[in-house]
Formats: sequence, C-alpha cells, structure tokens
Amino acid sequence: MKKLFAVLLVAVLSVGCCSSCRWRYKNAKPLEGTVWHLVKMGGESVTLPADSFNIILNENALGGRGACNSLLGQYATGEKFALRFSALGSTKMLCPENEALEMALIGVLDKTTHYDIDYDMLMLMHEGEIMAVFKAQQK
Repeated sequence: MKKLFAVLLVAVLSVGCCSSCRWRYKNAKPLEGTVWHLVKMGGESVTLPADSFNIILNENALGGRGACNSLLGQYATGEKFALRFSALGSTKMLCPENEALEMALIGVLDKTTHYDIDYDMLMLMHEGEIMAVFKAQQK
C-alpha cells in the first residue's frame, strides 16, 4: 500500500510540474521586441538601475544601454535556440561606475552561442553554460 501511495504521489507531482513548465514556456516573453534587463552575470546577481544594462533585439539589430554607453550590434538566430551577436560596439563615454561590468557584458554578448527563455527570464549561454540572465522589463 505504501508503495502504491508513493507511486501515485510521484505521478501527481510530475503532472503538476509539467503543466507549470508548459505554462511558463507557452507564456514566455518573445526574444524580439522585449526590453531585457541584466540581473545576473558570471553566476553573480547584480542590482542595477532600470535604465541601464538593458538590451532589445529587433529585426536582427541589437540595441541597448550599458552603464552609460549605448550598445549596438547585429544578431542571428538559428535552430535549437542558437544565437550569435556580431558587429558589436558602443559609444565611448567615460562611465567610472560599472564600466568593468559594461565591458564584461559586451564580452558575454560576443561569446553567446545559444539562449533560452523561461517565462520572463532570458539566459545567454556559451556551449551550455549560462553566462548572463536578463529579466523582461514591464512596458
């Protein structure tokens, strides 16, 4: 009887988890047209002003803002959530606060090979390793 109960419990929990997972992916924010705000990089959480460290992807063009510089570039998507950035650049204003983080973000974009979206979270990856996590901004 205990064994049957354990099997039923696992089955119920699995169904609940699967429906929750399906809902998160079905209602995921789109890669394009969403303003993505940096919340984690290199395994470390970061707390940044809402008007900085944002990216937006539209029609193969990357736009955004780092610490104080505008970010720009191009991107291409492919099968199995492939994502590559190219022609990356930024304006050259001096931003002593978070300048290293801004340069690190450009490095992450340059190394990105894939992405995944879990509802309102965008993960940029390099060969399966999550390098940065962004959260969708409210419009």
